[in-house]
Amino acid sequence: MLELKMLKVIQPNESPPPVAIKPPSRKIKVGLVQLNNSFSDQYYLPLSVGMLQAYAKRHLVYANDYEFGIPIHQFMRIEEASELLSDNDIVGFSSYVWNEQNTLAIARDYKRRKPNGLVVFGGPQVPDSKKQFRRVRTDDLTPEELKSGRIHFTEDYHRANPTIDIACHGEGERIFRHILEQMAIDDCYDKSRIPSASYLDADSNFHFNNKLERMGDKELAQTPSPFTTGVFDKLMNAFPFLKWIKNVETNRGCPYTCTYCDWGGATEDRIAKFLLEQIYTDIMWGGEHEIPYEFVCDANFGIFPRDIQIAEFYAECKAKYKHLQGVSTQNAKNPKKHTIEALKTLQRAGLNKAAVMSQQSLNPATLKAVERDNMELDEYLEMQNMAAKEGIYTMTDYIIPMPEETPESVVDGISTLIANGQHNRIQINNLSVLKNTKMANREYQERYAYEIVRTKIINTHGKKMTSISGIDEWQELVIGTNTMPGGLWLGTRTFCWATGLFYFNKLLQIPLIVLNQEYGLKYGEAIKLLCEDFHKYGSFPVLEEIRNLFLETAENMRKGGEEFIHAPQWLDIYWPPEEYALIKLCAENKLSSFYKETEKLLSIVVNNRSDSVPNDLISDAIMLNHGLIKIPFQTEDIQINISHNVWSIYKAVVTGEKVKLTRGQYPHIIDRTTEQWNSWEEWCEKVVWWGNRQGAYLYGNRNPMPDLEGHH
Repeated sequence: MLELKMLKVIQPNESPPPVAIKPPSRKIKVGLVQLNNSFSDQYYLPLSVGMLQAYAKRHLVYANDYEFGIPIHQFMRIEEASELLSDNDIVGFSSYVWNEQNTLAIARDYKRRKPNGLVVFGGPQVPDSKKQFRRVRTDDLTPEELKSGRIHFTEDYHRANPTIDIACHGEGERIFRHILEQMAIDDCYDKSRIPSASYLDADSNFHFNNKLERMGDKELAQTPSPFTTGVFDKLMNAFPFLKWIKNVETNRGCPYTCTYCDWGGATEDRIAKFLLEQIYTDIMWGGEHEIPYEFVCDANFGIFPRDIQIAEFYAECKAKYKHLQGVSTQNAKNPKKHTIEALKTLQRAGLNKAAVMSQQSLNPATLKAVERDNMELDEYLEMQNMAAKEGIYTMTDYIIPMPEETPESVVDGISTLIANGQHNRIQINNLSVLKNTKMANREYQERYAYEIVRTKIINTHGKKMTSISGIDEWQELVIGTNTMPGGLWLGTRTFCWATGLFYFNKLLQIPLIVLNQEYGLKYGEAIKLLCEDFHKYGSFPVLEEIRNLFLETAENMRKGGEEFIHAPQWLDIYWPPEEYALIKLCAENKLSSFYKETEKLLSIVVNNRSDSVPNDLISDAIMLNHGLIKIPFQTEDIQINISHNVWSIYKAVVTGEKVKLTRGQYPHIIDRTTEQWNSWEEWCEKVVWWGNRQGAYLYGNRNPMPDLEGHH
C-alpha cells in the first residue's frame, strides 16, 4: 500500500515561518472581509474570517498589539466598504464564487485610498497552481503536472489582480497568523518565509512559497472558537436588529477527490476533528444567542460514530433554549448505520431539514471520470432505503451534465434512486466549474468537450434586485459535453425539471408509484413520457405548455440567461422552473385539465403494455392524488371514494414496504381545513417554497418550518 506523503512547510535549507521577537512599532490595525448573501433577511456570521481572528488572538506573540475591526459581512456599496476599511494597515479578504467580483472591487478601492495597506486574499476562489489531484502527494509537482496549463493559474491571477499583495492557499489560520507576525517585523516587506503564500515581488517576479501540511486533530485542538471567544460580539452588538444564521465545523476535510468539487482536493484527503467539548459549547452558544438555523459545514456529516453525539448536542440545545428550528447537514457519501442514527436523532428533535445525501451520478463511467468510483453504491442505496423506512427526510443531490453522462444514463439513474427509496427530493443541479477543481483544468475540459456559458449567480427564492454595489457575481455553467452535447442537454434538463414537478412536487407521485409497483412502468420511462413522448399519443395542450416552459428556460440558459424564473406576481422572487410550473397550473386553474390529460395518456400507454390493468385503477390513483394536492382557499374537507387500496400501496412504498393490490370500497376523507392558505402569496411561500425539501405538497404532510432563500 502506498504511503500518503503530505506536503511539508520547512525544507532542509529553509528558515522557519516568521515569528516576531519584539512588539511592533505601532498598534497594527486589521480589517477582515467575508461578504455573505442575505437569506430571507438573515445573515451568516462570517465564520472563515472569524476563525482567522480567533486563531491570531491566541497564537500571536504580541497579540495585544493588534486591533481587529468589525468584519464586513454583507454586500454594500464599494465606496462605503473601502471607507470602513481605510484606517486598517492590513485587510484579509475571504473570496468565494458568490462574492469574488465585489471582493476584488473593495480591495482595489481600499488600495486606492491606502496605497501602502496590505491586501491579503484567501478562500476557494484563489487559484492554486500547485494543486496535486492525486492520492499520493510529494513536495513537488510531477513532470506531467508541470506541463499542465494549470501551472500558470496562480501567477496569472496575481498579474490580473495586482491589488493583491499576498494570496493564501489552503487553511488560512496559520498563514494569516504568520503574515501578521511579519507585519510586526517589517510591515511584511519580506514575504519569502510566509508559508503557503504566493505573491509578486517589487520587480514583478512571481513567487509561490512552500506549502504547510494540513492541520490534524492536534492542531485543530489549538484552534479556538470564534463564537465562545467573543470574536463576533462587536459585530452582533453593532447590528442588534439583524437575524443571524450560524455555520459550524465539527471536522475539516474530505476523503474524496471528486473532480468537480474543491472540498476534497482543497483539504488533501485527510479529515481532522475539532474537540467535542468545543463543538458542544459552540452549539450551546447558538442557543444562548437565539440563532434559529445552523448549517454543519462538514463535507460528510455522519462519517464518524461520534456524530451521533453531536446530533444529541443539537437535540439538547433545542430542548434547553427552544430557539433552534433547523439543522442542515451534508451527509457522508458512503453512509453507515451510525449516519442514519445521527439523522434519526435530529429527526426526533424536529431539527432535520432534509439531510443531503449527495450522489451526483449513478453512471459507472461518470463516477470513474469524476474520480468518485470509490463510492459503495449498493451500500449507499441500502442506507437510503433504511432512511426512508425510518421516516427520515433526505434529499439526494444529482448534477448534470457530468462527463460520460448521457440522457439515457440520467433517466436510469433517477429511476434507480426513486426505486431505492428517494421519494422526498432529488435536487438535480446544474454543473458549474470551480477554480480549484480538476475540472477547471483546460486539459480536463478538452477531454470531455465541455460547452461552458457564463451566467449571473442568483439565489433560489431570492428577490430580483440590482446589486447594491452595481457589480454582479458570475459562474461558469456547463451546458454540454461530448456525450451530452447542447441539443441533448436541453432534453435532459427538461426531463430533470419534469421529474421535480411530476414526482417530487407530488403532482403525480401516487399514480407513478402504483403503476411502477403493479405493472413495472419505470419511473424514468413514465416521466419521459409525460415531458417528451406524449406527442406520440395525441394532443395534450397542458403537457405541451409545461414542456415548452422548460425548453424555453433551458434555451435561455444556453445563451447565458438565468437558471431560475422570476415571477413578479408570485412573491416577486426567483422560482426553480418546476415550482414555477406548479404555481402556474394551480393559479391559472389548469390543474383539472392537467389531471384529465395525464389520466388519458397513462391509460393509453399502460393498456398498450398490459391487458390486465383494471379500467379504474389509474383513475383511482389520479383522483386521489388530485384531491390531496394542497391548494389555497379551501373551506371544507372532501371525501373521495375509490375502488382500490391505492393509498395503502403508496404509503407502503414510501416507507420501504410492499402491499398487494386489492379491490373494494375505499373512502378517503381529506382534511383540507386544518391547514389553510387564504391568498396565493401565502400558499406560494408556505407550501411551494417551504415544502420543497420534504416534498410536503400533499394534505396530511405538514411542513410548518420556514425555509431560507438560496437553500435546498
